[in-house]
Amino acid sequence: MNKDESQAFERELCRIQELIGALEDLADPQARERAKELLQVVLDLHGTGLARLLELVSEAEEAGQKLLNALAQDEQVRALLLLHGVHPEDLESRVRKAVDTMHPLLGTQDIQIELLSVAEDKVRLRLQGDWQGQHLTIETLRREIEEAIFEAAPDAAGIEIEDLMEPAARPREILVPVSSIPRRNKQGVSAAES
Repeated sequence: MNKDESQAFERELCRIQELIGALEDLADPQARERAKELLQVVLDLHGTGLARLLELVSEAEEAGQKLLNALAQDEQVRALLLLHGVHPEDLESRVRKAVDTMHPLLGTQDIQIELLSVAEDKVRLRLQGDWQGQHLTIETLRREIEEAIFEAAPDAAGIEIEDLMEPAARPREILVPVSSIPRRNKQGVSAAES
C-alpha cells in the first residue's frame, strides 16, 4: 500500500469513528438503537464471511498458508481481520513476533527485552540492560517499544514494561593516593602526629 492509499485508509477509519459518534447524538433513542443494531448486524455478516474466506484459503495447504501470511501482513486487510476478530494469528503470536523483531536492534545497545505475558489483552514486558549513555531516553525507548507492539497488535489493551526506569546514577570512583593517607604506628598514633 502506498502513502496515498494509507492516508485514505486512515481517513476512512476516522470517518467511521465520527459516524459512530454521531449515532450517540441522535435524539430518538429508538432510532439510535436501530442504527447501532444495523451496524452490528452488518459487521457480524462481514465477520462471518471473512472467517469462511480464511477457512477456504487455509484449506489450500502450502499455497493457502502463503496467502494467509500475505493477507496478515497487508495493512488494510490486517485492520479488517482484526476489526472482525478473525486474524489468523492470535494476539500473543503477533506480540511475540514484534518482540522478536526488536531483539537485534535493542541487542546492539545491550538491552534485552522479554515477553512475560499476554493476559486479558494486556502485554507485559521486561527490559534488562543499561541504556544510560546510549543516546536513548526512557521516553524514546518506551515509544519505540509501544509503536512496534501496537503496529503488530493494535488490539492490545495496554503495555506494561517492567524495569523501565532511569538507571540509578553510578557512584563516582574517588581515587585517593595511598601516600596521602596518614599511617598509624603500633600505638594508634598517626606518623604525622608524632
